[in-house]
Amino acid sequence: MKNAILVSAALCAFFLASCGGSDKTTDTLAQEELKSIQMQIAELKKKEQELLSKLGNTETARKKLVETQIISLATFKNDLTVEGMVDAQNSTIATSKVPATVTEILVKVGQQVSAGQALARLDNTSLVQSKRELEQQYDFAKTLFEKQMRLWKKGVGTEVQYLSAKNQMDALGKSLNTLNSNIDMYTIKSPITGSIEAIDLKVGQVAAPGMPYFKVVNVSLIKAVAEVSEAYSGSVHEGDEVEIEFPDLNKKIQGKIGFASKFIDPLNRTFKVEIPLYGMKDIKPNMVARLKITEYQKANTVVVPSNCVQVTEKEAFVMVAKDVNGKIVAQKQLVKLGLSNKNITEVIQGLQIGEVLIINGFQELAEGQLLEIKEASNNG
Repeated sequence: MKNAILVSAALCAFFLASCGGSDKTTDTLAQEELKSIQMQIAELKKKEQELLSKLGNTETARKKLVETQIISLATFKNDLTVEGMVDAQNSTIATSKVPATVTEILVKVGQQVSAGQALARLDNTSLVQSKRELEQQYDFAKTLFEKQMRLWKKGVGTEVQYLSAKNQMDALGKSLNTLNSNIDMYTIKSPITGSIEAIDLKVGQVAAPGMPYFKVVNVSLIKAVAEVSEAYSGSVHEGDEVEIEFPDLNKKIQGKIGFASKFIDPLNRTFKVEIPLYGMKDIKPNMVARLKITEYQKANTVVVPSNCVQVTEKEAFVMVAKDVNGKIVAQKQLVKLGLSNKNITEVIQGLQIGEVLIINGFQELAEGQLLEIKEASNNG
């Protein structure tokens, strides 16, 4: 008879709860319905115990088998997991500065190059010819200046002749330097020290300025990069610890955030974080990296399994086991909660070290219900 009453009450509660909350998600609605049913069952259980006690039928008052955990201090840590990728600290392209035909490719893919090293040469025949002519003019102007300077020192000739010869030599020297700089632009050079990862250029091809003909990557300096939601801008900082997982390598390493941008991207409302990676020879640019960032950590605090916490519109509570007149009974304990993750919840107020928390079998308990302890463990 009692079981029939419980089932009927549960069905009524389920029907009433299902009539409202049409704007909530299915999961949220189901959780609220479940909690409502559990609370009503607990109330009925409580009334059952009270009636049995009044009737003096203590033998019929059954003990509820529960599992407990002794409260102790622990460290609460909340992690944020984001998807990222590996990038080279120094990665760039080498391109032509002038439009010209390629006459020579000086490197190959995979080759190590130094900053400023020539990668390819372009056709500069006309400039080289102009340089030869200008060098002849400069040499002649220099010879005239040296002769005019010797005569000037001996008091022969005028100052105007001396200054004119010097001016002619200097002007040709500057023109020659300018021409050399122009000729140098017909050589494609590496902007950084690294390895050639790609070449998109062939002899005889006309190179155009700005095109990515050589990709140069310094793989000795790599980093993990990820975009983090702006919601965490106040809790993710430079120096925070990070666990980096590389799924393709089945490998995890520890690191620290070396850079956390102070700029929020207006398009996706995220900010960039970077973690330097040192000595990682098997990790390559563009590899997937999963970052687990510790955004909050507090030592020596009370934590409980998240599924033990029951929350209503007015309060949050847990069920604990108490010794009352030599009998172990259930008791409702109001708590003030801190942060929570999937596994554990921080309890700021309401629980003391040494108290016995009911971690299994608490769902249908009524206050004052007799308990049978299955097992007691420590959460440290």
